[in-house]
Amino acid sequence: MLQKSRFSALVCIASLALSACAATTATPPPGPPQTTLSIATQRNAAQAALAAEFGVGILTLIFGQGTTQAFGGANTAPVCNNGVKVSIVSGATTITTTIDVFYDPVCTTILAHVVLTQTQNSATASTLSGTATFTSQAGAVIAYNTLSGTVTKSAGTTSFSVTGTAAPSPTAPAVASFGLTCSATGSANTCGFGGIQNISLLNTEFGNTFSFNGTQNGNVNSGGAALKAYLSPLNAMTLSPSGATWTITGAGNPLINDSGTFTVTVGAFNLASAIGVTLSDATADASATANMSGGPFGKTSGAVTQISNGASAAFYGADGAGFGSVLYSDGSTAQVAGFIIQ
Repeated sequence: MLQKSRFSALVCIASLALSACAATTATPPPGPPQTTLSIATQRNAAQAALAAEFGVGILTLIFGQGTTQAFGGANTAPVCNNGVKVSIVSGATTITTTIDVFYDPVCTTILAHVVLTQTQNSATASTLSGTATFTSQAGAVIAYNTLSGTVTKSAGTTSFSVTGTAAPSPTAPAVASFGLTCSATGSANTCGFGGIQNISLLNTEFGNTFSFNGTQNGNVNSGGAALKAYLSPLNAMTLSPSGATWTITGAGNPLINDSGTFTVTVGAFNLASAIGVTLSDATADASATANMSGGPFGKTSGAVTQISNGASAAFYGADGAGFGSVLYSDGSTAQVAGFIIQ
């Protein structure tokens, strides 16, 4: 069964998944060798890998914390464990999981505060609700996310469907929306993620859909993945569920159409200790990787490579809230905010 955690909003929906929290901005390495890939292609490939890592993270977070706990089970006191505190309060019909992730291993400067509540409605169905607040090292709120959904268990299959929003703060209007679906039977799981975000500074709306089919083996879940990404004018896209996946309409054909693999390794409390994603687009002649290490909200690093000649093109890094930078092959840079390249 899928497990993990890292939230991060599509502008931080993340960053839950969704730890050990060495969440300081990664510094890209020196400029890569020359490549014939355009800067636009490098950007698209890097964005696809970052979006996929985020999608895996948030999906596994919800599955791990929202479907594996037992009602009426033992409670867990929030003890600092290498930059993470987890509290689980389980009653007869509710389970509230609180995850606090810190910038430092001794838990003094908070990065993320996530609360997920599961309420039992029947023997086979329950609802999910939650919030996630992300804070800068200076103490300012940089993202706030909400979610709600349902969990069902029937004939050996556990499924959930969740929708949510992301905003710059608890009182600000939402700038992003997302949807999640997942179904697991035994060790096999099929999951989907979709998200759209308005980037007003660029007068652009960014959207992506991500799906994967995985197999759980001990604390490692891995399998095949596919991602499509779209760009449009502001407020043009519509996100909707389509079976176990999500679709985006209103943006025309996808700008990115990738396939590849993913791997998630989980540790204590089913929180991810590592995520690895590799995606390729033969038409664009580009392959990209994104790797999160150090636990939920750990640092991300990645690179874009030209498939035909193996030349390196772009390097990128981000902290646990998805903030960092990209270095392209011509020496130019771009900023990453909430796992979105600006």
